[in-house]
Amino acid sequence: MVSADLARKLKLKLSADSPLRVSGLGGVPTIIRSKAQVKVTIGPRVVYILELWVANIGEGIDTLLGMDFMYSAGVRICVREGLVKLPDEETILLNRGGVIRKPQGLDLAVTPDFTTRLLPGRSVVAQIRYAQMDPHKDVVWAGRGDRWVTKLTFASRSYPVAVKEVNISDKNLTISFQTPIARIVERYSFPMAGRFVRPGSRKYLEWQHLIYESTFSDQMERRIDEVTQMYEDQDPPCVEKEEYG
Repeated sequence: MVSADLARKLKLKLSADSPLRVSGLGGVPTIIRSKAQVKVTIGPRVVYILELWVANIGEGIDTLLGMDFMYSAGVRICVREGLVKLPDEETILLNRGGVIRKPQGLDLAVTPDFTTRLLPGRSVVAQIRYAQMDPHKDVVWAGRGDRWVTKLTFASRSYPVAVKEVNISDKNLTISFQTPIARIVERYSFPMAGRFVRPGSRKYLEWQHLIYESTFSDQMERRIDEVTQMYEDQDPPCVEKEEYG
């Protein structure tokens, strides 16, 4: 639902509809007589086109999004953390009366050991260091970017010990040593920003399919390395060698 004042301000094209009597905020009766088609952008990546009722909402509120929309769109509201989790796992902060809740508890980034350049389908592994954390109480969330996804390595322990970052694009990719590829947070908490999911979730399994589709087998990777090394050996030296007689 969108307020009539905001509809006029945005110059929305209204379409008449059968009058609908509803109970507004505070129990004030409201009659809805028109609707408008709008584009709702939630965060930087999620966009919806839908029809909204136009009415005088009251309480100085311009827009109301019902839980039916939030549920259908896959939006999760984490009230305790003051976060909204969007369908693509982007996280945004809730604004409660102009006061944004500050993050509390552990929230540490896992980053690569050094800046590296990845060819399509290639990967780099970063170790998870539990110097100031308890691996039995804290949770590692896997991250992703527009051109890379991650996979957690558990080895023989019950908690992850490394993060494998894979280039799933068809172009070379440079990963900075400052890029958060995973985050360590307290159990029952959420990362405060970025695109992170818990291992075992539906979205995490989708990422693993992307890795499977984009990577080569170990035998093929060894063959690619051998061919690359062969061509590098055939290249002339970068500096001409002087001969002394």
